Amino acid sequence: PYGPLLTEAFMSLLEFPGATFVGIHDDGKEGGLAELVRNSTPEDSVILDLDNGEISCDDRYETLKAAYQIIPAEPRSMLIKEIEALCADAGIVPGQEPLDYGVDSAIDVTCPRSPVESSSKDQQHCLPFDDRAVRDNFLRFFCSILGGYERFLVVPDADFLISGNDWFDSSKFIATATPDRVPFLSSF
Repeated sequence: PYGPLLTEAFMSLLEFPGATFVGIHDDGKEGGLAELVRNSTPEDSVILDLDNGEISCDDRYETLKAAYQIIPAEPRSMLIKEIEALCADAGIVPGQEPLDYGVDSAIDVTCPRSPVESSSKDQQHCLPFDDRAVRDNFLRFFCSILGGYERFLVVPDADFLISGNDWFDSSKFIATATPDRVPFLSSF
């Protein structure tokens, strides 16, 4: 699941038994939502602080790095290039200060690169950040890796005597994958 902006009412989203991506506004308050999340996330959580570029994953950094490296290189590189292009179109550059000082999600605007550079010329060349395009990029990424999976679905018999775990022949699916994709697919 993906929650663009987590609220206290939806904290249970963090208990989902799988990968969950959520956005959290850090108001800097002691006892605020961001602090509550940091103090109550499961031990296998990874927190990426976009404001300062820090990754918090306790002693699991090597595990995180290994997980990144099993993602097939070609689709991973394509995904990164597509997202970098979207960021460039929106005027977001590596190391840039947080944009939340001037973004109002109720209106369609793009912030200047910094409060000092707020010229109308700068605004004309930057497109609004396209979060739907990010979603489409990830969809293309997973389609490129999981393409053809439907050939390995097992149709249950009339009495549904095959359990739900047996409705997909994962071993045959993985056997048809290229060697660079096997570690990633095997992790599912």
